[in-house]
Amino acid sequence: MIADFFNKTKPVNFIVLNTLSVLVYFTAVIINYSDENYSVSFVSIFFYLFFFLLFLFIHSFIKSKNQLTGDNSYALLIFILLFALFPKTFVNNKIFISNFFLIFAIRRIYSLRTLFETKSKLFDSAFWIGLATLFYSWSITYLVLIYVAIFLFRKLKWNHLIIPIIGFITPVYLYYVYLLVVGKEQLFKKIWSFDVSFQYKNYNDLSLLLPIAIILVIIIWSIYPTLKKSLKAKKHKRATYSLLLIHLLLAISLVIVSPIKDGSEFLFLFFPFSILFARYLQIVKDYWFKEAILIMFLILSIVVTSLY
Repeated sequence: MIADFFNKTKPVNFIVLNTLSVLVYFTAVIINYSDENYSVSFVSIFFYLFFFLLFLFIHSFIKSKNQLTGDNSYALLIFILLFALFPKTFVNNKIFISNFFLIFAIRRIYSLRTLFETKSKLFDSAFWIGLATLFYSWSITYLVLIYVAIFLFRKLKWNHLIIPIIGFITPVYLYYVYLLVVGKEQLFKKIWSFDVSFQYKNYNDLSLLLPIAIILVIIIWSIYPTLKKSLKAKKHKRATYSLLLIHLLLAISLVIVSPIKDGSEFLFLFFPFSILFARYLQIVKDYWFKEAILIMFLILSIVVTSLY
């Protein structure tokens, strides 16, 4: 069954998950192709597929390298199925590319738990956030996550507080210099246009209402047992879980204020939610309950796809 199959990280899991991810991607392409606002070439289809698969690889790397979950494939499975639940994530290029850069920043932020290369990690994570901000302004809020990590992992030094600022400014400054050279410096102002929307009428559509409702229920249902379990863990694991919760809250905040309300904004939520959900599945002792949750999530992705 599904729970047993993904309970351990095995080579066959990656074959199945890669096949599933390709299926999810091309299904999304077909769904979005009917959208009159969506135009895509043959080359760009495979271009984005490559970055999508790389996205998944980095997610898996962060999860295993930082021991965010146990030795299982639940998080990656959930991460892929979230793309099936929100196929519009492939439509909004700015949010997709921004999140692609942010996943590199997240990799460095979570690795701050170790004692090695702290300064390099702080610069790199802020640098990637700077690149992400060039595509989607609200990505700048991920700087908060760096400073939260500095506090939680006890890296409080005066130079550690300054390095992220330098890292963030570097790509932004280089972009400004480029615009000056080509005579398009007026475009620089667009980076700082933090548009906000609190119009949620699109969420009344069943294709969005269903996955949003399920995600909210799972978040509320899983936070307490995973928090209880984490409080009994070692100090560095407690700090990592605290960072995950703040990451989740930050992602929810971005969804709430996002000027785009077509489902693509939920991409910010995919990483922290998939890790939280996977941690919850690890502590569920009732096998059939765990199996039912995974089957429900899989069926939901199929149902939502059929609604488009």
